[in-house]
Amino acid sequence: MTIFSKILLIGGWAALLFVGTDIPHQPAFPLAVSQEGVTPAPSIPRLLWPLSSPLPSSTFTTSPELVSIAMLLGQPASYHQQLVAVRGVVTQPEMHLTDSELAIRFVFRLAEGEQSIVVFGQHDRTQGAPSISLDLSVEVIGVFWKERELNASRVFNTIEALTVSPYPSLIPDSA
Repeated sequence: MTIFSKILLIGGWAALLFVGTDIPHQPAFPLAVSQEGVTPAPSIPRLLWPLSSPLPSSTFTTSPELVSIAMLLGQPASYHQQLVAVRGVVTQPEMHLTDSELAIRFVFRLAEGEQSIVVFGQHDRTQGAPSISLDLSVEVIGVFWKERELNASRVFNTIEALTVSPYPSLIPDSA
């Protein structure tokens, strides 16, 4: 590599750092600024995967309902497009970097006994390593889909994950 190409490469990185890109940034926890101060802004969870059908147009104002995989598979219509929390063991994990390399797209099976469900989503790498590895016990919070169109295929009984965290938590409630 010549000195000229090194200067061009460094100059390009410097321009990117100082000027930025046109890629919009949406914080994980958007804030609204008002005369009362800074408060959490209500928002719809962003789509985590390129999908043909969007999330419901309303915001989630309630806590996720803790359900089992058996409940989801037994009564899928009851939980369709609902925010749920499900616990189980990660099997068949698969992860891929996005083109920007700032996020990791993932898909895995969440197993509970003999039953399992497919979980997919995206993890922001700036928030640390994802809590997804083979045989790890996790809690997934996300939107359950009884049926949907995904990349020109019809898929059934999936969860679009908003968060995946170890269960039980690795952070104790009190020291």
